[in-house]
Formats: sequence, C-alpha cells, structure tokens
Amino acid sequence: MHSSQPSDGAALDVAALYQEHADFVGRVLLRFLGEGTHVDDILQETFIIAFEKRDSFDATRAAPSTWLYGIAANLCKHHKRSAGRRGKFHERLGLEESTADAGPAIELERQEEIALVQEIVQRLPFKQREVFVLYEIEGLSGKEIATMLQLPLGTVWTRLHEARNRFRESVSKLSARQRREAQA
Repeated sequence: MHSSQPSDGAALDVAALYQEHADFVGRVLLRFLGEGTHVDDILQETFIIAFEKRDSFDATRAAPSTWLYGIAANLCKHHKRSAGRRGKFHERLGLEESTADAGPAIELERQEEIALVQEIVQRLPFKQREVFVLYEIEGLSGKEIATMLQLPLGTVWTRLHEARNRFRESVSKLSARQRREAQA
C-alpha cells in the first residue's frame, strides 16, 4: 500500500500524495494545456482540491493516481472552456530541454519539430488527446488508462485509434504544406 493511501479510515496524506504523484500530474497538465504559469496553478489547485476532499477518498474505488488524474482532467477541461470563451490563443506545449551536444542548427530544427508535434497534439479533441497523451507519451497501458478514465477498454482503443489517425492526417497536411512553401 502506498504511504499516501488511508488505512483504517484515516484521512489521505496529501503531502505524501504530492510527493508520489505531482510529477505525473504536472506532465499530464503540461501536455494537455501547454507551457505556462497556468500549469503550476492547476497543479496546485489539483492538490488543494485533493486536500479539501481527502476524507472522501475511497482507496477501494480508485488508486490515488486515478483520483488525482480525475481532478486534474476536470480542471483542465474547465481551463480550456474558460480560455475558449475569452477567445485566448491556447499556448503550445513546452519544449523539452535541449541536448548539450547538439549544434545550434540541429537543436533549432529539433525544437521546431517538437513544437509542431505539440501543436498537432493540442488540436486533437480532448477525449482523444487524453488517451493519446497517456498512452503514447506517458507510456500507460490501455488497461491502466481504462481504469484511470473509468472507460471500457474498447473505448480506450477506439479513441487511441482515432487520435492516431488524426495525428497522421495532420502530419501529412503539414508536410505537404512545408514542401509547397519550400518550393515557392
């Protein structure tokens, strides 16, 4: 049993929960929402809500990571809806750290490719993006995702299939556009 799970009716240890799961929740938020201070804000809000609802957590119904993911995903959806209503441009996902030995031209090209992939992921419908990020980027299994999202396994595979198709289609369109621009 994880140290953050309650035992004998005790309340959930949110500090231990943060230590065990904040990196995962933060990565997921970053991939869903893009880089910016809002990621830290929503991460903090996720654990504030977890603290406020710690007495209602039931370890027999969900793993702590599943429960936290649900809180974070709901906050993510709310943030996206709010940003859309305000008409703000959604930021792209943050670029990963550069490699120390790469030359400036290679590093710039790598960063441009990462930004392009991140932009495509941001354009996926949320339910497809959710499964795509958890499976392709976070490396969770289909069964883990089904449990986390409380979905039938078949639905996970369907959403992943649709997301992959949309991703490939977007890459093809962007590649064709880049070829046309290079020829012009």
